[in-house]
Amino acid sequence: MHSEKDIIQNLRDADCSEKDIGPIMICYRDGDQRKMEKLIAGCRKKKLQRLHDYQTYIDRLDFLSYQLAKEMCKEENEP
Repeated sequence: MHSEKDIIQNLRDADCSEKDIGPIMICYRDGDQRKMEKLIAGCRKKKLQRLHDYQTYIDRLDFLSYQLAKEMCKEENEP
């Protein structure tokens, strides 16, 4: 069995906010596994959305870089 300290550290290591950790730990202490899993899944969903957002930013930067390189190459080849 995990200690509360270990669970809290694991949640912090997963970058969960203290606002999220509190209710999760209350559920753990109360033995409310269903609600605890739902709260953890909510934290996971937020992290996954953030990951998708960052992927979009990276894609936009890659596309901008591609466009600028293409434009500069075209300008170099014009008489």
